[in-house]
Amino acid sequence: MARIVSYPLQTVVVGSDKWIGSDMVNDGQTKNFSADSVAVFLNTFNKIEVNALKYRFQNWITGETREPGTISFSKSNVGNASFSTITSFMLSQYQLQSAIDVSSYYSVPLIGSTVVISSASDPSKFGIYNWNSATQDGVETTFYDIGVTLQASTGTLIDNQDYFISLLTYASNTPGDKNFVYSQDVASATWVVNHGLNKYPSVSVVNSADITVYGDVEYDSLNQVTITFSAAHTGKAFFN
Repeated sequence: MARIVSYPLQTVVVGSDKWIGSDMVNDGQTKNFSADSVAVFLNTFNKIEVNALKYRFQNWITGETREPGTISFSKSNVGNASFSTITSFMLSQYQLQSAIDVSSYYSVPLIGSTVVISSASDPSKFGIYNWNSATQDGVETTFYDIGVTLQASTGTLIDNQDYFISLLTYASNTPGDKNFVYSQDVASATWVVNHGLNKYPSVSVVNSADITVYGDVEYDSLNQVTITFSAAHTGKAFFN
């Protein structure tokens, strides 16, 4: 075999091109690796730096394990979901194929901001949303319950396909006083809300019939409140 430097340089790479390397899973055996297989590895394991978070859509079914690194729905077996119908979902605290907890990002800067959820393989399939709320799930604590409001969309979430979540507009760039709307979809007497407004806002609440209800508001921090009611409610809380 001639010295490697003596071979001509190929400037056009195609997927079937191959490199020689060591297979460390099999005691360093010498193997061929195609350009396609290397690309799949880099994309699957987030080895390419991008300004987005990557997840896999899991059509979760009751009794299954909700997998780390996934986006899914609290309801069982929803199937492929149109971006236009999404108002809430469950999001792993980890990105796909990553052990780094990124859940703090779900509150600041995302709450109150505009995001796009797009297909990793086809960016023409997307949903643009206002990111309204992010609350740690009380049962599956490695997941967060995310509330969103649709702005524009085309396409669907497809089971076992990968998606990016990207920040489009940061809330602090919006002129005027900041406000936030939180949706409580599961009846509860205690609402813990991460509003991300970085202030102590006024709070008003309506139930699912749009009737004003009253509760005790405790300001846990500049970005979180706990609202306690005498009975369980679903509805919305408005922060101004």
